[in-house]
Amino acid sequence: MYTKKFEHLMQMLQVSRQSGLLIVESAEPGESGWQGRIRLVDGNATACQIYQQSSEQVILSGNDAIRWLIAQTKLNWNLREETQSPSILSLPPPSQQRSTTRPGRGDTGPQRPTHPEPMVPSSWIPRRTKKGTMISVQSLGSFELLQVFTLVNERNTLEGIARLLRKPPQDTFQKLNMLREAGLIE
Repeated sequence: MYTKKFEHLMQMLQVSRQSGLLIVESAEPGESGWQGRIRLVDGNATACQIYQQSSEQVILSGNDAIRWLIAQTKLNWNLREETQSPSILSLPPPSQQRSTTRPGRGDTGPQRPTHPEPMVPSSWIPRRTKKGTMISVQSLGSFELLQVFTLVNERNTLEGIARLLRKPPQDTFQKLNMLREAGLIE
């Protein structure tokens, strides 16, 4: 399948809670020297690596790979169901992939860990929803949620909010996800 924006693709896969191995390549003719692999568990990226296709060598991994993919445009992608229990921390190189393309939606894959650590989309710029603009900040409950919610202003990225709070991006991402699930941000 084709997409112009990697971020939109990841948002769609997260909302639909897809699991499997996401394969991403350039859709530009003559520019297929790399391949991105992202392991998804219930819509969350648990591992990401960019491989050089000719040597199957890892070029980038982790959040650096996610940032690089976000900068790319015109991408082809497919989501593959993994036939064996996935390792959260590593991805198989292309020559060792044993998977099948998943034709439809829904999760019919093997058993997966219940709470994997998602990759942090550091360039995400959260925005308050209409509900979020009308809520009383005292109703948020915790001081940590209040701090994160206060910094959601359509300019601060996830990485920027984490830096301002002097917290790990993963912690900030979890708080932002709580706010998103409550319908206060998008």
